[in-house]
Amino acid sequence: MSESPFKKYSVSMPEEVAEDVRNRVGKGAFSAYVTAAVERQIERDRLAELVDEHEQRHGTVPDTSVQEANRSFDEAERRYAEWLASQADEPLAG
Repeated sequence: MSESPFKKYSVSMPEEVAEDVRNRVGKGAFSAYVTAAVERQIERDRLAELVDEHEQRHGTVPDTSVQEANRSFDEAERRYAEWLASQADEPLAG
């Protein structure tokens, strides 16, 4: 008999938060919802650790570089939105 990869834990959270989760996903998916939220937080924590390590080794990223990256990102989003809009205008192949 194989052992389950899951382990049951007891956590405390504000009642309003727990009820909001239950209202969104129902009782059966509560654990999956909380697991996904914790996984996202762990990912953010790890990214923050990488940024901290990078800044310790190389210093902070200059504001001009951040602004340039933001402009590039905004431009990419704009072009993607235009592409999506053009796809909506074209009939589906089939």
